[in-house]
Amino acid sequence: MIQIIRLILVGGLVALVVSWFNQQTGESQIQWLGYEIQISTSLLVGLVIAFAVFVMLFDRLWRLIRNWPKMMAHGWQYRRRTNGERALGLGLIALAAGDSRSAQKQARKAEKLLGRGLLPDLLAAQAAHLAGNKNAARRYFAQLSKHKDTAYYGLIGIMNLQFQNNDSEKSRAAAQKALHIQPDSVVALTHIFWREIEEKNWHNALNILGRLIPQLANLPEQKHLFQRREIGLCYILGREVSEVRDKTNWLERALKLDQSHIAVRVALARLYQKSELTKQMIKIIERGFILKPHQDYIDILRDAFSDNIGKFIARLTKLARQSEQKMDANRLVIAASLEADILPPATSLLSEIPQNQMTNEDYLLAAELAEKQIDPIGAKTALQGAARAPRGKAWRCSTCATLTAQYEPICPKCHDVGMIDWADESLVSIKPISKLKLS
Repeated sequence: MIQIIRLILVGGLVALVVSWFNQQTGESQIQWLGYEIQISTSLLVGLVIAFAVFVMLFDRLWRLIRNWPKMMAHGWQYRRRTNGERALGLGLIALAAGDSRSAQKQARKAEKLLGRGLLPDLLAAQAAHLAGNKNAARRYFAQLSKHKDTAYYGLIGIMNLQFQNNDSEKSRAAAQKALHIQPDSVVALTHIFWREIEEKNWHNALNILGRLIPQLANLPEQKHLFQRREIGLCYILGREVSEVRDKTNWLERALKLDQSHIAVRVALARLYQKSELTKQMIKIIERGFILKPHQDYIDILRDAFSDNIGKFIARLTKLARQSEQKMDANRLVIAASLEADILPPATSLLSEIPQNQMTNEDYLLAAELAEKQIDPIGAKTALQGAARAPRGKAWRCSTCATLTAQYEPICPKCHDVGMIDWADESLVSIKPISKLKLS
């Protein structure tokens, strides 16, 4: 509608101008090269305007003819680029769906239409990798690593391929080169960390953690896991050094990361015990018992009260009231009371445990109490309950759920570091080990 109105207005304006020129009188005289021309002024103006219009039309036509090949080439390139981008998109979809054959087909089509470039090369590399063609994938990743913008990603791809080929040296070298490009790369740092763990380079692994953990600020779960691994490394280094001062320094560093870590507190308490620093030993043991009760604390603390077992049980009961895990603390007090043949505290604390929360450990304690009270029927009933009840806490690896008799800084099954903890079976969630971890 707007175009029609515009056309009417232009036509009306032209008609008005022509009518005005026709109404004008006068003649123009032109003398040129011995010729004299007399013409109406209005006609002369009209011819000038017509000539100008003709020149403009001729110029437009000439430009169209001259640029026609470029316009054709541009349209061809546009269609080629559009088809190439479509092939890239389809290839990425096939890659996500796990269809390596279609992904490779689309990668070849994209490379043919778009030529060698970042996205076609990356699609071809990933498709070859998915299809198991490691040589082709390696060539593509090597090509990516030669360009400034894609060098990091090419090196990470090479790192993964070399690791899958069980070539730790070359995979670590690729990770080191990637770190020169991106010093905060979590992938490269994690890979190097596990290679250091494999070779038992504990100091180097700890240095890598110093660079890796700050990069996990936005990943709290991963950060917590690597902090536990740092504790495990500190524990290992504390065992390997010979000087008491060095042992203490490593254990204190680990304790700063987790105040409730049982194994670290027990190891530190034993160092104080050997150095006859009884007050420091009692302080660190009692604080540990309040944070996370464990039998190892009681075994060490009992030596400090060996001359008065009643005072020891009373002190233990007082600590249990302050404990953040009262149920576990009470169980330990019950066991210590039964061992010392002091039955009233054991009877009282056992009655406080709800029956639906009793573990096999609770039933075994009840059976022991019944035997000491010469109650064979009660002991038999408690033993039957123990057979059906869930197990209590134990040293378990949170990576593979392997049980160990005592704390180990390295899991004997999955070889993860610092993952063994004193926990309920129900609280252990098995996490898959990273593919970049161990061969």
